Amino acid sequence: MKAARGVSAAALAVALGGACGGGQTQGVAFDSRWINDGGAQIAEFQQQFAAMPVPLGVDVAVGVAGEGSEATLIGAPLDGGAVWRFSHALDARPAIAGGVVVGLGDGELFALNARTGRLLWKRKAGGRLRGAGDDGRTTVVSLVSTTGQVSALLAITHEGEVLRQVEDRQAIGVPAVVGRYAFLPWQGQYVTVFDLQTGAEVARALLRTEVSRAFTLGGQVFFGGVGATRFDERIRLGAQGQASTVALPARELPGAPRWMTRGTEVLDAASAQDKVRLYARPAPSGPPEIDAGRFAATYFRIAVGLDARSGRAAWAHANDADFLGGAAYAGGFALCDASGRVTLLEASRGAVVGAVSLGRPIDTCVVQADGLAAPRRTAAPAGEPEPLAKQLERVVTMPEAELMAIQRVLLGELAAMPEEDVTRALIDIEGAERTPPLLLADARQALAARRTGASAMLAALGRRYDYLSFALRPPPVGLLATALAAMKERRAAPLLARHLNDPETPAADLQAVAAALAVLAGRADLAELRTFFALYRGVGDEVLEGAVVSVAEALVNVGGAEIVALAAEDPFTNPAIKARIATLAGKGKKKGAGAAGGASRPASPKAAGE
Repeated sequence: MKAARGVSAAALAVALGGACGGGQTQGVAFDSRWINDGGAQIAEFQQQFAAMPVPLGVDVAVGVAGEGSEATLIGAPLDGGAVWRFSHALDARPAIAGGVVVGLGDGELFALNARTGRLLWKRKAGGRLRGAGDDGRTTVVSLVSTTGQVSALLAITHEGEVLRQVEDRQAIGVPAVVGRYAFLPWQGQYVTVFDLQTGAEVARALLRTEVSRAFTLGGQVFFGGVGATRFDERIRLGAQGQASTVALPARELPGAPRWMTRGTEVLDAASAQDKVRLYARPAPSGPPEIDAGRFAATYFRIAVGLDARSGRAAWAHANDADFLGGAAYAGGFALCDASGRVTLLEASRGAVVGAVSLGRPIDTCVVQADGLAAPRRTAAPAGEPEPLAKQLERVVTMPEAELMAIQRVLLGELAAMPEEDVTRALIDIEGAERTPPLLLADARQALAARRTGASAMLAALGRRYDYLSFALRPPPVGLLATALAAMKERRAAPLLARHLNDPETPAADLQAVAAALAVLAGRADLAELRTFFALYRGVGDEVLEGAVVSVAEALVNVGGAEIVALAAEDPFTNPAIKARIATLAGKGKKKGAGAAGGASRPASPKAAGE
């Protein structure tokens, strides 16, 4: 075997705190001069390995309360077992793997029984913890030196015996282990199958998607990074990008959450990024896909279920505390929050199906949910989940300023839904006094683009400003007018016509209302149109100019062409308006439109239209 390239054994011992023991192996397994064999070697090994059982890990949530030397680990089995505690200094986040919890702090590496919290072993070690793998008998720990230049792997039995130590300058990610074989990702594209007994590389997988961690799940081995690649018969096609790999659909979410952190990173004991995460479970068998067709995104105290193909929202859940960690299990998600509560959510609809408590507030939480499928219900039945539109509306209207980013995303999801209730919700959001400016702008844009929900819009137009009933904001008349005109909804015409002459209608909305009436108005609306035209055709206001011209067009359409023609010749009509309505009057005459209501030639702006 070759020595670690350019690194003496003494230097490695100093960098890694003198952690040594067992058989020493350096360098040979991570030779970058390896020649791609087209997947032949890894395929041969996979055929042999397929018969080996891969044990399931303990389903457990582990929270950390306190920092540094004051840290306490608190574990709660997700099946309702007894809560345990263990106090030990922590330099970084602990890792759950298989049946153990591994931590490192104050120069001491330790492993606990994940179900009971019992100390299995501890030993002196330097560096920082990247992650661990465990198969119920052996734990493989990945460390990086304090300088960040050397990686170390320790294979230790549950009795504390060091089976092998590997040190190399390559950045080795989070490992997995099954029996005598450790799966070691490195250089972002390779996974070395390492024989812990002989210290030799048995086979190597080459992948075309970023890979920096290996893990076991549902009785299978996976290689993870941007996506998750199952170690099955298609692994031989990894170099061609045709292995059994599944990734989440690309979509914009606030905080740019990640499914899996890079396995070569050392995670701090606590991070603000913990509140913004993605959770998904790759299917252990069948086509490469995401279990239950759902993945979850958390943003502070909001969890959103998303379709694994389209990325569209399927449900939204508002929690009482910020989420800090979690895991996807078969058919659901176990999400751990800062209060120390683990909420179990059904994947398809987001219904709460159970809860586990760690018993106190925490700063960090790590969850493993390997074999969990039908959790014992520990929360009172909450009934059927609300319809999706109602769930989204509830989250969008929550008052916390820190939720603004996710609220804007969910408002977009809400606006894409065609249901009548969605239109009503958008109107309510736009009209609420406490709606923040950014959400207000989004809601207004969505309303103007709305093409369903006419009944809700008509009901809103029927509401009038009323100080005594505390209806202090008029409906968004201009936005509704634009949408209703696009829908050719003629029932809106009399309502819009009344708003045209209502002093509470904002001047900025008049153009949209008038333009809608040019499309929707009928003869029954003639009186309201004449009144507006008479009042404003002589006003020199650029804001009103377009509205007056649109009303003139509406008048021509409903039989009032002579009113427009007379106004076009009247010296009291605003010159800018006169020039524009002259053409309309001419078109009206060509259509044979007669005088409406026996109107006579006006002598003043006030007389016109009366």
